Amino acid sequence: MHPLIPIGLMLMVASLIVSGYDIFRTIREGREPERRLRSFLIAAALLIGGGILVLIGLTQA
Repeated sequence: MHPLIPIGLMLMVASLIVSGYDIFRTIREGREPERRLRSFLIAAALLIGGGILVLIGLTQA
């Protein structure tokens, strides 16, 4: 297995963690659109970056 595959999968898991943290923070503190958008963009970037790393790792293997 190419080393980029586990790194990409870890980034995808980090995306889930950021999304989960945002959900619980929203439940506790209420809706803050700016923070929610920032968390969404960070989670999306981690997910896309992880997917790209996995694809690169698969093509290199």
